[in-house]
Amino acid sequence: MQNSALEGLTQALRKLPGVGAKSAARMAFHLLQHDRPGALQIARALDHAVQSIGHCALCNTLSELDVCVTCANPQRDHSKLCVVET
Repeated sequence: MQNSALEGLTQALRKLPGVGAKSAARMAFHLLQHDRPGALQIARALDHAVQSIGHCALCNTLSELDVCVTCANPQRDHSKLCVVET
């Protein structure tokens, strides 16, 4: 039976696009066996990003500010709109 912490890490890594069960297990084993400092760096960076990044109130892009730098720019032409798929 697999360790529940290891299984949890593997399942979490599978949430990334294009990462299947084998790739997630390979990443988990690599981080735990060969790069624990890297694993902690990833964990801290992800936690910080989740806590500090939200959506711009005007354009909905990812931003650490309530209104992103682009929307807050006083020189921006508000009559133009750029639409992207994702």
